[in-house]
Amino acid sequence: MTKLAVMYVHGVEIADSRFAETSIALLREEFGRIAGVDPDEALSIRTAFWAPVDEDRQTALLARLGGARATRTFGLLDRLGGATDRGSVTALLGLVASGLVRSLPGNPGFHFPTLRWLIVHYLGDAITYQAGAVDRRHYDEVHRVLGEALHDLAVDAGPTAPLCVVAHSLGTVVVSDFFYDLQVAGGLYDSRSAGVPPSVAAVLDDTPAERGETLAWLYTLGSPLALWAQRHPDFGMPITVPHPALAGLHPRAGGEWINVWDPDDVIASPLRPLNDHYDKAVAEDRKVQVAPWWLGWSPLAHPFYWNDRRVMTPIATSLARAWHRMHVTER
Repeated sequence: MTKLAVMYVHGVEIADSRFAETSIALLREEFGRIAGVDPDEALSIRTAFWAPVDEDRQTALLARLGGARATRTFGLLDRLGGATDRGSVTALLGLVASGLVRSLPGNPGFHFPTLRWLIVHYLGDAITYQAGAVDRRHYDEVHRVLGEALHDLAVDAGPTAPLCVVAHSLGTVVVSDFFYDLQVAGGLYDSRSAGVPPSVAAVLDDTPAERGETLAWLYTLGSPLALWAQRHPDFGMPITVPHPALAGLHPRAGGEWINVWDPDDVIASPLRPLNDHYDKAVAEDRKVQVAPWWLGWSPLAHPFYWNDRRVMTPIATSLARAWHRMHVTER
């Protein structure tokens, strides 16, 4: 029985490998309820936790900027950030409240430590991820983490398992780049891109899943892809979802790219208006309101997408319908 493979890819401000814990529990619960199937039998789920690629450099930078006295504070902020990504409103409010602190005792010259912590994580992740013309090692290291997760899914779910990717924030950019490189290597595009670098290819076997040919569903949550698209003439070329090879492997699987965005989240935006290519590639720019009502009206909605039933129930529904199309004989 073919399982469905699910990969979670996080964005910035993550410092906890359990970042998707709440969301995975929610996806499993909703899938089981809708499909009437034990999620253990139907789903294989992995997380691509790429934050450690950045962690040492960011920790060193914050220590140099804030000094030894600030290290403990930054550790607390990391823990609050991790809890926020698992859906804790209390942790988010703690972060917001700490943002009002102008200076730390014993370090009066280091103003607004929480905001500086945010800048280092948000802008720092984006700046260091972006591949440069001279040195793209960081870009490749992040993609290697996704490659390892994809390999694990291919081993557990099977080398032809249909793949669903749920990505948040900067993670949507990482996913787009990763699968674009795979699709270039597979000959889908005539591009100057080198395709998959050797360090990433080293963790991938030559299976349909690890060539990206089973990519069926992509859910981009709170995505800044529109900002990244400015790098390219006329906003560039999106990846192809589902992959054209999927129809030959699983004719009844279906597939879709849904871009989920909250209008109050200033990081997120619709993608279909970018150009005709995005209009065809993205099935829907799904407008939602995430987070509790008293918080969801603000940009603080950004961390809450995949911990919200209004986002995860439609994803679980799509996967449940696909599972039944693939496995249940029509009467």
